[in-house]
Amino acid sequence: MLDGDGSLLMNLGSLATIAAAAPRNFFHFVCENGTYEANGGHPIPGRGRLSFAGIAREAGYAATHEFSDLQHFEQQIGAVLGETGPVLIDLKLVPGAESPRDYRGLYAAERRAAFRAALVECAPGVGFRAGLGGAA
Repeated sequence: MLDGDGSLLMNLGSLATIAAAAPRNFFHFVCENGTYEANGGHPIPGRGRLSFAGIAREAGYAATHEFSDLQHFEQQIGAVLGETGPVLIDLKLVPGAESPRDYRGLYAAERRAAFRAALVECAPGVGFRAGLGGAA
């Protein structure tokens, strides 16, 4: 599973649920850059102070790892993927370039319609509802 730090922060209960289910082949990658990228790069609460690996460990994950160096990650990922899950892998990343905060443009009806049309083109027959854009 691929997760963002902001998303995981808003859904910390998922860690306890996953730990309780204890799926042996579950690898939870968290991209931690300290921001809510989806809404313009706003900082997450507790930025730089939270330990997602620590929270997962306390919730009952079988193993947790933190990586802030790409070379170290490349050297260790084979061994990490050989572990019994659930395993949390926290990837410490640098935030991306600041996004434009044009929320009106981002959520405009025309942009939603264009996105919906692109989905239909890429996945014909899936059937997206016109009103919400979700699967029918």
